[in-house]
Amino acid sequence: MLPSQSTHIRCLLVPVGGGKSQLLIPSAVVAEVTNYKQPEKKIVNTPKWLLGMVEWRGQNVPVVSIEDILVQPLTSSSHDHRLVILYGLETSQFLPFYAFIASNIPSAISLSNKFLTEFTDGKQTGLVFDVTLATKTGVETASILDVTYVESLLRKVPELFARSITG
Repeated sequence: MLPSQSTHIRCLLVPVGGGKSQLLIPSAVVAEVTNYKQPEKKIVNTPKWLLGMVEWRGQNVPVVSIEDILVQPLTSSSHDHRLVILYGLETSQFLPFYAFIASNIPSAISLSNKFLTEFTDGKQTGLVFDVTLATKTGVETASILDVTYVESLLRKVPELFARSITG
């Protein structure tokens, strides 16, 4: 009989909404966390949640407002904003990356089921699950972002795929 092994998943706890809430994102979908750059509004007539584009590694990357997508209040008191660049999982051939703004520096954690103290279905569009985590600093709550939902919103902006972005 094989001994039971605990599976660990490397994740980032990403503060959003001015640090009022956190997203739990598997590190495998994160391309990079970089210093904040102001997105340039290069596309006209786009949804409010599409903040604009940033240049990252020679590519134009759309930046979304997670707070607007998740209908959360935006209370920004931090000056340590970061851009979290995610891999495009469902639209990778047309939109290989997209980004959102973290309200502070994300924390890397190694997550296993023994650190999950509560696991509930997310009741909000754009979130998959809400979790309660036992960490070194105490108990924290986080939500798992539904990247499929975010990418479905991005697919509804044809200008992103038509490459009609000026710059």
